[in-house]
Amino acid sequence: MAGSALYAELAAVRTTAADALAGIGAAGDTGQVWVRSACARLAAFDSTLTEAAGVLPAPVRVITVSLVTFLVVFGSAALAGATGLGSAGVLAVTGAALPAALGLSLWAARPVRSTVGRRRLARAARSRPPTSVPIPDGPASMSPAPSGAEADSASPAERLTTVADELSRARVRLVSAAMRQAGSANWTVPRLRRSLRTDPVVGRLAAADQLLCQAIDCVERHLDDLRKDPA
Repeated sequence: MAGSALYAELAAVRTTAADALAGIGAAGDTGQVWVRSACARLAAFDSTLTEAAGVLPAPVRVITVSLVTFLVVFGSAALAGATGLGSAGVLAVTGAALPAALGLSLWAARPVRSTVGRRRLARAARSRPPTSVPIPDGPASMSPAPSGAEADSASPAERLTTVADELSRARVRLVSAAMRQAGSANWTVPRLRRSLRTDPVVGRLAAADQLLCQAIDCVERHLDDLRKDPA
């Protein structure tokens, strides 16, 4: 799936999730446990979706890992030479330093992915027709807020039913984007599992889908509680 098409789909999904979160705020009951859980999962969903959009191309990732490995080996050899440790010392220092360096590079890559992802999604959103609800810049702006002027006589249960429907539509679109990213040749179960392990975009979209499913489940559980006890 072309990058621009993927970012456009993810931007649309993100907008729908933001609309749904605003709907949760308009419905009230934001102190209820299931509502709080839904909001927390939608915030995590936003972060994961943004990271998926910010994954760097494979050649960039390979070059980065190669550069880190080279620097660690070169530094280990220099340290071993300065301290007289010899070849065994080079191997020992490299073996200890390389995992730590690679782990640190993975940790440092996360804010990079988030920043790149936000820019890509914002650019994709600007290329689409404007919507009534702006796309938030990050998880902090995903907190539920009442819609104020749009408030009407709809009951909380009616509002939350609309929210659940919006999130379900967002999930359909998200899964469609993930399947197209994996490619039709990988739609069998074994190949999809391999794509989850080897394609960082597909893996993060699967994690985002799981969070979205949990948010839908939380909203539906709160709806069940409202139906059992309308008061």
